[in-house]
Amino acid sequence: MSKKSGFVVGLVWLLSVGFTQAQQALETFGKNRIQYRIFQWNYLSSENFDVYYYDERKKVAQDALQYLEGEFDRITDLIGYPPYLKTKVFLYNSVTDLQQSNVGLNHAPFASGGETDFVKPYVEVAHPGTLEEFKEELLLRVTDLMINEMMFGGNLREVFQNSVLLNLPDWFIDGASHYVARGWSEDMDDYVRQLITTKKVNKALKLTGPEAALVGQSIWNYIVEKYGKGSVSNILNYTRIIRNEQRSVLTTLGIPFKQLMTDWQNFYGLQEKRVRENYQAPADSLRFSPKHRNSVTYTTVKISPDGKKIAYAENDRGRFRVIVKSLENGKETTVLQGGNKAFKQRVDVRVPLLNWADANTLGVITIRKGNYVFWLYDLTTKSKLPRELDQYSNIRSFDFSGNGRLAVLSADQAGQNDLYLISSRRDRTRRLTNDIFDDLDPSFIPNTNRLVFSSNRTSDTLANKPVAYQRLPENYNLFLYDLDTTRSLVKRITNTLSKDYNPRAQDSKNFYYLSDQRGIVNLFKHNIESGTYTQVTNFNSSIKDFDLNFYERKLALVMVNKLKEDIFVDNQFNWERQIFTPATRRKEVQQAKTIVERIKKTPERTLSIKDLINSRLQEKKDSTRLKPVAPRDTVKQDTVRTKPGEINTDEYSFEDEPAKPVTQIPLDTLKPVTPAPTNIRTDDYVFEDEVVRTKQPSETFLTRYMKAREGGRVSGPFRYEPKFSSESLVTSFLVDPLRDFSFRAEVQMNDMLENYRLLGGIQSSFDFKSGDVFAEFQFLPMTVDLSARIDRKVIFWETPAEEAADVELQKYTWQKFELGISYPLTVRTRITLKPFVGYTRFVDRGFDVVNSNPQTSLRTTQEQWYTGGRAEVIYDNSLTTGMNIIEGTRGKIGVIHYEGMRNSARSFSQASADIRHYQKIYNEIVLAVRGYAGTFFGNAPKNYMLGGMDNWIANRTNYEGLDNPLTNRVGRFNEGLLFHEFATSLRGFDYASLYGNSVALANVELRVPLIRALTSGPITSNFFRNMQLTAFYDIGSSWTGDIPFREGNSVRQRVVPEDESGSPFRIELNEFINPWLYSYGVGLRSMMLGYYLKFDLAWPVENYEVKSPRFYATLGFDF
Repeated sequence: MSKKSGFVVGLVWLLSVGFTQAQQALETFGKNRIQYRIFQWNYLSSENFDVYYYDERKKVAQDALQYLEGEFDRITDLIGYPPYLKTKVFLYNSVTDLQQSNVGLNHAPFASGGETDFVKPYVEVAHPGTLEEFKEELLLRVTDLMINEMMFGGNLREVFQNSVLLNLPDWFIDGASHYVARGWSEDMDDYVRQLITTKKVNKALKLTGPEAALVGQSIWNYIVEKYGKGSVSNILNYTRIIRNEQRSVLTTLGIPFKQLMTDWQNFYGLQEKRVRENYQAPADSLRFSPKHRNSVTYTTVKISPDGKKIAYAENDRGRFRVIVKSLENGKETTVLQGGNKAFKQRVDVRVPLLNWADANTLGVITIRKGNYVFWLYDLTTKSKLPRELDQYSNIRSFDFSGNGRLAVLSADQAGQNDLYLISSRRDRTRRLTNDIFDDLDPSFIPNTNRLVFSSNRTSDTLANKPVAYQRLPENYNLFLYDLDTTRSLVKRITNTLSKDYNPRAQDSKNFYYLSDQRGIVNLFKHNIESGTYTQVTNFNSSIKDFDLNFYERKLALVMVNKLKEDIFVDNQFNWERQIFTPATRRKEVQQAKTIVERIKKTPERTLSIKDLINSRLQEKKDSTRLKPVAPRDTVKQDTVRTKPGEINTDEYSFEDEPAKPVTQIPLDTLKPVTPAPTNIRTDDYVFEDEVVRTKQPSETFLTRYMKAREGGRVSGPFRYEPKFSSESLVTSFLVDPLRDFSFRAEVQMNDMLENYRLLGGIQSSFDFKSGDVFAEFQFLPMTVDLSARIDRKVIFWETPAEEAADVELQKYTWQKFELGISYPLTVRTRITLKPFVGYTRFVDRGFDVVNSNPQTSLRTTQEQWYTGGRAEVIYDNSLTTGMNIIEGTRGKIGVIHYEGMRNSARSFSQASADIRHYQKIYNEIVLAVRGYAGTFFGNAPKNYMLGGMDNWIANRTNYEGLDNPLTNRVGRFNEGLLFHEFATSLRGFDYASLYGNSVALANVELRVPLIRALTSGPITSNFFRNMQLTAFYDIGSSWTGDIPFREGNSVRQRVVPEDESGSPFRIELNEFINPWLYSYGVGLRSMMLGYYLKFDLAWPVENYEVKSPRFYATLGFDF
């Protein structure tokens, strides 16, 4: 969910001339969310949270609710802020379901011009398929909401102030959320160690997206390691007050922010040096993947059983490809592709999943229309056999049996991850495990019916006993499952405090797997007979995925190297390597904290008198303490020698391990015991009744309050009822070509899921004579989106005249009711149909001053009803990455028809196309290109008026020329005034410099955020942070009739004389000139006084003659 939600419409529209149709640069675009099902929401309620769920997920909601309540105090204490309102959490069964949500759709991440966004107390959480990751996701989303509310929300006064005054970098907010939720995580540690070695570290604070979150997480982690946890709340709260994160650091930590960043870099630089001494990067010669974008990730890599082919899957923000590459001739074949790129939305980067059924058959699991699909692709016949696996919410991995007839899945049903056995070609399924623990990465042991898999289960039993989320361990170990004999017990292979996962069996005795035992995920080998493990690789970055072929001695890896994910293949790998590397600093700290936390959780035993006597009798018999007896189902622990001073995580014994019980002796069998001839120590002697008394803590009010909270009731379930709340408010100043300066206010309201939206707005000129009003309702919970809208537009028009006495006052009104239906073809493309009915009304208000002309009677008011409709095809894959910075492509092709009721002579139509592309050149430097073409046709075609810019302050308009659409004959209404369109931007020219039934316009802009490009650190000034320099070229033409781009066609007609003074002569001149008007120039853009202002200097060229430069000052964003 967006941290600061915006309006449904585009950024430009919010700050521009309302819905004056004259502004072609203000076309709205936007992406789609496709709903494949309707969610029936219910919720459970507790003291601090409401958790919403659908389907049969009440148990998941209950567990999540209890977990969040248990973490609430820790989070609020760490950040130093309790939320104002109860937090509402919407639980989705999977990322695929979450992608169907309308929350955040087309919201503007960068806003200006008086826009105020209200922080909402609700978040959306997608179940990733394992409880360990689900817990992390819950904490991350809830923490992110609380910190955003802390910075931008609160009461209404703070919301308005912070929307204008507070502008925090991504690393600060996102990094704090990630640190509170994840601490010193493995991926952050890997990333920042690699970042330190690149030049990119100099611009670390300017990064955005996931990279900014990782950098921020590492900064907050360093602050806590150096200055303590209390620094987090101090910095956050002081930033909230003074609205400057760098000054907050100086005040709370006592060091300049620049010094903090130097210390941060040195802190991780020392760790990187230590890793470099003991670990190595993969050789560049082993790189297998082709050159690709940084956004591409590789989900799976698999070597074929014969070792001749490698299959891998790439995922680029949701768009995927499955590729098979021959190792003999290097030929690549794309066997499957699909999905859609998602921007500013979470995607499932774990799909597609791959595995080989045999040397020529590849199994692929993808997602199609909201459900998992299992494909069998035959490389020989190039045929695909699909099968839906719609019973699973998440599938994490799968493997085929030796003959390819069976497949084992690690999948999620009802929020619980288990193992499932399926037939590869028939619809047969068998559930293997059924408990709350995660069972991951199942793999068949060659030539057997046994599986090896990874799990966080605490024992070897398969009993389905309820376990609270807080008690689920974070470590994963390897287990064996026999399809023929296993009923209630599995066999444990490893027993460590690390995460051991993704196993591959060489045979029944040797297993290769990934483990983070040393802090960086590397490849390990375990021998089940000796119970020992050895480290096989020592890469300096964690391995994400791997596969191997033992016969061909091939190893394939997926890992991040030089901040980019790649595939590496070693064709002659030594499986017998034995490597020892020291643990990273992160792992050492993690191990120490684990031990401390375990010790803190040791329960203090309260002894009764009976227990006291028994224990003293036992002490008399035993002079030494008995060692705990290991459970029968525990295999021999891994043995590996450690360096002096290093914690042996394998042999470390915690207090929760079972101990041999002490024999209890009944009181009635006690016999007098002769006391030993020792002196009683009177200094520390404790009487029996004191033993009992000293263990009874006094109950304060706070203690009773905390106990009451722990036992707080969970109420529900209740049905979700849509309730509207304010989403955002926009107030802005506009410059309308027909109505001059205007004020505009817009508001959006919606329910929490944004399935139902209410939008409304009003625009008024400062004389309160002209203006607009609109209201719209959108119904979005289904695949087809519906809408209803009413518009009223009023233009109070003073006819252009040379003499004040000839100025006529006229009022033009257009009122319309419109229905809309929109069908998404993809997340980028949709088809929209909007039928409407409306009418125009023209009213004569007389002359502006008393006219000496005796003919002063008012004309009859005219009304005309229209029916018609608009049809559009809209494409949008653009991404707004900064203020006035866009990447990608967007376009629209549309046709609209107005049918005059009872007067077909008034009917007309319009066809138009608007295509825009934004090409990233370097960093945030963008080349923006736009092309627009349109034409009016029919019985009463209207006109385009070419020239000028949107929101042009102190604008100028051309009223000269034959049949100028902005002039009307004395005593007549300008019937097209409500429908004529201004075609912009064409800098260097007045509005309506050219006009006609058709128009063609093109713009090219190079946008350079100068200060951001030159500065590596953060920029506190709003003006300099958003300043852009531009160079532009505009060209356009407008005409009526034949296209004037060949010799013999006129583009401009002029009448002499232009007035109707009664001259007996009237000359019509056809000017054969260059039909194109064009200009070039430079510009400056930035934020000033809360509004985005543009300043341009343009050199116009007309009929090949360069005119004097003209200066433009305008409001709002570029196209």
